[in-house]
Amino acid sequence: MGKSILTLSHLYGSGGSLIARELGRRLNWTVWEKEIVRQIASQYQVAEDYIDAKDERVDSFIERMVGLFGLGGFESAYDIPPPLWLNDAQLVRMTKTIVEEVAQKGNAILVGRGGNRILEHHPKALHVFLYAPLEARIERVIQAEGLNRDQARQRIAGMDKLRADYVHTFYHGDWRDPSHYTLLLDSSRWGDEGTADLILWALEHTP
Repeated sequence: MGKSILTLSHLYGSGGSLIARELGRRLNWTVWEKEIVRQIASQYQVAEDYIDAKDERVDSFIERMVGLFGLGGFESAYDIPPPLWLNDAQLVRMTKTIVEEVAQKGNAILVGRGGNRILEHHPKALHVFLYAPLEARIERVIQAEGLNRDQARQRIAGMDKLRADYVHTFYHGDWRDPSHYTLLLDSSRWGDEGTADLILWALEHTP
């Protein structure tokens, strides 16, 4: 196989998580998504819910997103005291360390979290970006999360904004810039299975 690491970035509602799990099953590779949250919580003895709440977010956007989803406030929403020493920059450094350790071992899929920027020059990494038309994403979110159309549209806009701001703030780049990826795929055109097939082909044939 040509590549032993896959970074998978995706627009919210384009099926990135499901496709990553399908690829992990086919390849028998480890998928790192929420697993990164658990690893940080374990290594640094921080409440997992707190890491999950801050993950791929920038401080100035946390309260905005909590309000967007109809929750009262950060501490009341998660009912945990945030560690005073942990800020977003420190969380990003923790994430970077784990991503680099995972890449060193190989045979892994890293979903989001700026993995393509962290491993930008890694010779064995394939960087993939998944997208889909807005209507297709809305339909997927409605089905997956039981939201109505307006709620799904709002969720998509909010999550895309968070991911874009995260990459811009900590990696000084445009999240959607195609020059940061090896392969860009419209998951709605190919379907989840077809998208997985194309990524497998690219893993095997990309020099």
